[in-house]
Amino acid sequence: MIHLEIPDEIVQQLRFPPDRVEMELKRELALHLVRERICTLAQGARLADMERLEFERFLGSRHVPWPGTLDDIRHDLEALERP
Repeated sequence: MIHLEIPDEIVQQLRFPPDRVEMELKRELALHLVRERICTLAQGARLADMERLEFERFLGSRHVPWPGTLDDIRHDLEALERP
């Protein structure tokens, strides 16, 4: 695990409620990493501390395209058809 230090003057200028700064920054980082295809949806959801579906909705609300492939969709459909 790593820890990032963000100078107080920057934290104070962020438009996040003080009690939500860490959570919001983690979500923003996760969003960026998924958008740039640096990490997977599952990794992004874990970093953002969100359930996968909740994270996917978050990405959609921020107009981040789903990073999956046609094979991913096929795999998901096959999984849904299994008993």
